[in-house]
Amino acid sequence: MSCHASPGSPGRPTRVAALTLLLGTLFLGAEAASIVVAPTAVYIDHQTRSAEVVLFNPSDVAEEVTVEAVFGYPATRDDGSLYLELEEDSTNPRSAASWIRPFPRRMIIQPGARQVVRLLGEPPADLPDGEYWTRLVFTARGQSLPVSASAGSPPVRVGLDLEVRTIIAATYRKGTVDTGLEVSDLDPRVEADTLHLRPLLVRRGSAAWIGAFHLRLLLANGAEVRGWQEQVAVYDRYHRAFAYPLEGLPAGTYTLEARLTTRRDDVPAGFRLAAPDWTQSVSVRVP
Repeated sequence: MSCHASPGSPGRPTRVAALTLLLGTLFLGAEAASIVVAPTAVYIDHQTRSAEVVLFNPSDVAEEVTVEAVFGYPATRDDGSLYLELEEDSTNPRSAASWIRPFPRRMIIQPGARQVVRLLGEPPADLPDGEYWTRLVFTARGQSLPVSASAGSPPVRVGLDLEVRTIIAATYRKGTVDTGLEVSDLDPRVEADTLHLRPLLVRRGSAAWIGAFHLRLLLANGAEVRGWQEQVAVYDRYHRAFAYPLEGLPAGTYTLEARLTTRRDDVPAGFRLAAPDWTQSVSVRVP
């Protein structure tokens, strides 16, 4: 099975809700109150080969939770929109899905209770130095959505059972790793009061590039009139589309300062990989 969902980032979980309607299943990309997973990104080194994830049930009903490891990474569609590519039974040499094992895999979490899930890395003995990835998929079942009974005699009652999947990133490192980023095709353009960019981002080195995209729109005197920031995670390469509002900005020529940096507070210091910042300044005409 291949599943697509919003990728989020290593510090932001992805949630996918599914409603089971009698014999059919309808998948909805929506948030729902369910199991809370922390942390939202897991890092494992080859020395310890283990980590923990804590699940919390804030609801008033017991939740049945299963967990599986699936290889996945952020990718882009033809229009530049971002999604999470999940591949079961992947043969990608970067995949750790077959040898990062969660315990327990299935559990019942009572209302207000917590459950620790331990992750154990059991890589092949000849695993080369490098960084390996998987996504942990937590599927919670237990809640139901209220549905009004239909009119008729006798009335037909429809039950909807709620299934919510929370997906977080897990990274395993062996030996010395490094990262870098090659950027091209920034090419900003303004259309309908919106600033559009679609740079090509290509990872270099042996580890994913995890960082942030900072943008500043400046007047001729250097004063900042707009600013934006995005989290970015490049596992391979993608041609990602970015869009930012310009409503209310006077017509004229501005300078756009763009910077991609690995400095991010949500990545543990021991796993944060430093790489040179990428910067570029270009002129932008707002009609």
